[in-house]
Amino acid sequence: IGVSGGVDSMVMAHLFLKAGFTFAIAHCNFGLRGEESENDQEFVQSFSSEHDLAFHTKKFDTEKFASENKLSVQMAARRLRYRWFDQLRQRYNYDVIAMGHNKDDLVETFFINIARGTGLKGITGIKPRNHDIVRPLLFATREEIVKHSADNDIAFREDSSNQTVKYSRNKIRHHIIPEFQRLNPRFLETVRENTERFQDAYTIYLRAVEEKKAELTFEKGKELYIDIHKLHELKEKNTYLFEILKPYEFTKEVIHEIVEHLEAEPGKEFLSSTHRLIRDRDYLIVAPREKEGITRFYIDEWIHRIDKPIPLKFNLIEDVRNYRIPRDPHKVAIDYDKVQFPLMLRKWKHGDYFKPFGFEHYKKLKDFFVDRKYSILDKERAWILASGEKIVWIVGDRLDDRFRVDDNTRQILEITCFIRLAY
Repeated sequence: IGVSGGVDSMVMAHLFLKAGFTFAIAHCNFGLRGEESENDQEFVQSFSSEHDLAFHTKKFDTEKFASENKLSVQMAARRLRYRWFDQLRQRYNYDVIAMGHNKDDLVETFFINIARGTGLKGITGIKPRNHDIVRPLLFATREEIVKHSADNDIAFREDSSNQTVKYSRNKIRHHIIPEFQRLNPRFLETVRENTERFQDAYTIYLRAVEEKKAELTFEKGKELYIDIHKLHELKEKNTYLFEILKPYEFTKEVIHEIVEHLEAEPGKEFLSSTHRLIRDRDYLIVAPREKEGITRFYIDEWIHRIDKPIPLKFNLIEDVRNYRIPRDPHKVAIDYDKVQFPLMLRKWKHGDYFKPFGFEHYKKLKDFFVDRKYSILDKERAWILASGEKIVWIVGDRLDDRFRVDDNTRQILEITCFIRLAY
């Protein structure tokens, strides 16, 4: 259980003791209040020792993390806390992580989400259980928890920062919620009841989104394909796209821009912190962002196998009398005496042309890709095997006719690609 030393978490710890649960204490020292933070840690550690409980603690450089990740201090502390708690859960095989949020926290979070701007999920409030996180005190108000601590002599430490209005949560706590309570003395309970209804509505909403997502999208490897034509027929494009792209960290501003460019020419690209979305001919393609690496690799005559950037095996066949030309596009036979070493494995470039196997005329590689219905990502990921300036093989697809095996071939270089390329 997460224990800060404040009244909520200390009451929760005592309730867990009284209920007979087996549990450990985890305390985050965010280093934001100097000596006060150190005293909090000592207080929680002393409580753990007194009750023979396993104790975990970690000190964070919260302000540095917030600065590096462009987060508020409060958001940085939240991210650090949950990340570390989950690491502890996995390392020590704990069943759940218990947090001391109460009914007041639920209402404060409701207002914070509205103030920041939120989708429907933001108004569903804090859930009693969310995957591995449980919040057993959501039934109680802060006032009830404080009274319970007084009635049962439960010691706790008061966080001085709770009294300042420097943080958004405290402004809501000390100024906004009291005004609503003057209008409605049951305001906290009313919001809690509403969030339960919102959660039910959100569940129904998500079910509808998932049904529509199944119609609009399909996955291919690590990529998500979204049908542009079907999306364009929907009135609620922004909403559906917002939910579909949520796992890929696209902001609502970028999503709005994507919708505005549904009619744009293929090739338009949009970025999130983790993914890229490309407007192709018929689909929006979402793919992980990849680091740009070396785009040219040289293969000497004596090399029999390479593993990077793609796994290729090279086999020289000197007895060609009974050789059968492979029909698998991922295996190719070329006339060894027609190539010059080192061979080059590279990406395609504008202006490339070759003579496709079985053709009498040359063709621009760009046009060949169009004929073969390569997506923009397919073209980016295509590898070209070249001899000097001449294309030998579009790896996994088509051999150049100039390097084909014929009646005059005396030696064959057989090349096998060990991955199935997407195009």
